[in-house]
Amino acid sequence: MTVARVKRDAAHVAGRLMQAVGFVFYLLSVQALVTAAVGISVFWSGRIASDLVLPAISLVLMGTYAAVGYHLRRLRLWARNFAFAFGAISLLAFPFGTGLGLFVMAAVGYASRVGVFPKLRRPAPEESLVLRFESFEPELLPERAM
Repeated sequence: MTVARVKRDAAHVAGRLMQAVGFVFYLLSVQALVTAAVGISVFWSGRIASDLVLPAISLVLMGTYAAVGYHLRRLRLWARNFAFAFGAISLLAFPFGTGLGLFVMAAVGYASRVGVFPKLRRPAPEESLVLRFESFEPELLPERAM
């Protein structure tokens, strides 16, 4: 018996890449949760109200990363845009952020080129309920002097 390799099409590969990028955002969510826990422990040790800023921002980031990861795995346009912007910003965080940003930007760019994400605008239906005034315009003829 011979084993034949199955060649996967580009849309399948791009879909799997988006699943991986969504998982990366889940890991970033866990990292933000750990950061929030550290911030809360710092607050409990000093009881200074300004120490609550770090956990509050980390919890907001945790929710944002989790939402982006969830919706990116379901191929939503807004999550694609957020992931691309995140990848561009994380390029500045050398060395790990640069690698992560390159991976996210390359995967999102590839999936966009392949056409995995839905189009931004829906096609107009054949007969729309909107009145078209072009059909009601009178034909304008040049006036002739008599």
